[in-house]
Amino acid sequence: MTEFNLDWEEIRSQCIQQGESVRIDKKPGLSLPSYFHETNMGISKGELRQFRDDNPTQSLHIHEFSDHYLAHVDIFNPKFHPLAHGILDTPGITLAIAAGTISAFLIAKTFKDLELVPFEEEFSQFQEKEEEV
Repeated sequence: MTEFNLDWEEIRSQCIQQGESVRIDKKPGLSLPSYFHETNMGISKGELRQFRDDNPTQSLHIHEFSDHYLAHVDIFNPKFHPLAHGILDTPGITLAIAAGTISAFLIAKTFKDLELVPFEEEFSQFQEKEEEV
């Protein structure tokens, strides 16, 4: 089988210029270069596997499907810059996590302020009043 060469740097450039994902149809002999590593850091789109390069910025992220690859560029590689990646590359998910965390804090604070369980001194006063009756 003849190896099919594809310029992945050109794919990176296309992704940056277009600002969107680029589809690459699979052809016999097409394979990813060794500088791509399989990763589980990414939002699943029903792919078989995901790959990333080791660039800290302008990182090429590839989703492999049975008949094609879908490539896009992340401004920051989460392996090197997880917080920046979360804020700039996946802001919706980061916002949802932050909102959930704040909501959980507010709910916990509300329950704490309700004093559902009496303090020990209040409980002992209650017991004393019952004994007097």
